[in-house]
Amino acid sequence: MPLTAPRLPRPPRRPASDWRYLHLAGLTALTGYSTALGWQAQVVSYPLFRAVGEGEFADYHRQYDRAIPLVVVVPGFATFLAGAAFPWTRPAEVPRPLAGVVGAAGVVSVAATVLRAIPMHDRLDREGRTVETVDRLLQANLLRTVALTASTLALVAASWRTRTVTAGQR
Repeated sequence: MPLTAPRLPRPPRRPASDWRYLHLAGLTALTGYSTALGWQAQVVSYPLFRAVGEGEFADYHRQYDRAIPLVVVVPGFATFLAGAAFPWTRPAEVPRPLAGVVGAAGVVSVAATVLRAIPMHDRLDREGRTVETVDRLLQANLLRTVALTASTLALVAASWRTRTVTAGQR
C-alpha cells in the first residue's frame, strides 16, 4: 500500500467579481468618514460661522474654503458618486433594496451639495454672512448628512450580510 499525504481541502475559489467586495468595504469606510464630517459640520463648523465677527468673516470663509478640498470635497464627491453607482456594483449577496438606499443617498447627497450647499458657500463669499444663508447651508448639510447616515447604516448591513453569507459557504 503506497503512502501518500492526505489531501487538504482546497480553499474556496474567490469569484471573479471579488472587486465588488473591495468596493463595498472601501465605500463603507469612505461613507462612514463622510457621514462623520457631515455631522461635525452640522454641529460645530457651520454653527460657528455665526460666531466669527462680521469684519473677519470673509477672510475666515476664504481660509475655510482653502482648507477643505482634500479633507472634505474629494472624499465627499467620491462617496456620493460611488454610492450612486452602488446598485450596479454591489456584490450579489446585497439585496437590491439595500443597494437602492445607498444609491438614492448618493444622488440626494450630490444634489444637496451641488444645488444647495455650494450656492450657499458662494453666497457667503459674495455677500458675507447672513442668518438666512447660514440657515440654508445648515438645511442643505442636514439633508446630505441624513442621507449619508442612512447610506452608512445600509452599507454596514450589506457588509455584515456579505460576511455572513460568504462565511456560511465555507
